[in-house]
Amino acid sequence: MASFSRSFTNIFRGQSLHLPSSVRVAIFTARSQPLNACLRARFTSQSFFRQQARPSGYPSILRRTSPAFASSDPVLQAVEASKAPIVLYKAADRHAYLLGVYAFACFTLGCSLLTLKWRYELPKDLPGFVGPTYVVIAFVWIGISAYIFTAPASRCASIEVIPNRLIGRAPQMRIRSRTAPIIMPEWVQIVDIGEPMLDRKVYPVVRELLEANRARTQSLTDDLVDVHPINRFWIVVARFFNQKWTSFFLRFKFAIFRFGYVKIDVQDRRWKIDCTGYLLEDGRALDRLLAVV
Repeated sequence: MASFSRSFTNIFRGQSLHLPSSVRVAIFTARSQPLNACLRARFTSQSFFRQQARPSGYPSILRRTSPAFASSDPVLQAVEASKAPIVLYKAADRHAYLLGVYAFACFTLGCSLLTLKWRYELPKDLPGFVGPTYVVIAFVWIGISAYIFTAPASRCASIEVIPNRLIGRAPQMRIRSRTAPIIMPEWVQIVDIGEPMLDRKVYPVVRELLEANRARTQSLTDDLVDVHPINRFWIVVARFFNQKWTSFFLRFKFAIFRFGYVKIDVQDRRWKIDCTGYLLEDGRALDRLLAVV
């Protein structure tokens, strides 16, 4: 029996020489660490990877609602000290603009209706494509009128920072807006600082609007006191056409692409901020308090 066991051991060891070194070490080498140490190493490595996967920063909305941010921003400090609201934005009273927009929208709508009326008054002997062409033109006019009608819609009337009703809590924002001017009731939303989101920064838009207004109102005779009268005449003429062309291009850009508006998302609703109105610190206060999408 002893000889059988010795021969079996010799066979096993001889066969083990053909195994990979890592398998031989795992089979014939005793464990150098106890089970508890291995488990501790496993849990330590898992906690290490969890720490490495943890994000290093916080979202901007959390930074804007933190007590440190509330104590460092001058607007929030002023609201906390005075316990009175501070206006960040107030829309300009643009009654002439609204009248012009709706008048032009009604004009384009009238053009579409007239085009449809003329389509059914055409002679019968015209080619077949003339009637559908009138219909297409009428629908183009309808699309233009609808786009113009939506220009003053969903506008934000004012944005204020107000003290919180709960003692010890950070100030909040009160946002007034209208779905349609004059005819629709006013929406009043009270939200936390950092909850509304802007689609872009306000201050760069305000700076471009101010620069466009300066270019339109700049005097044509600046720095021409010592210039010869004949040369002065040609310089003034060149500046006049350049100023008119620039003014037309900027007005076209603002009217078609609606450049002067910044959109703000508040509680699943989107409103437009008119950057020609009053903005505290030329919009930098809004850029500081609100995050950009």
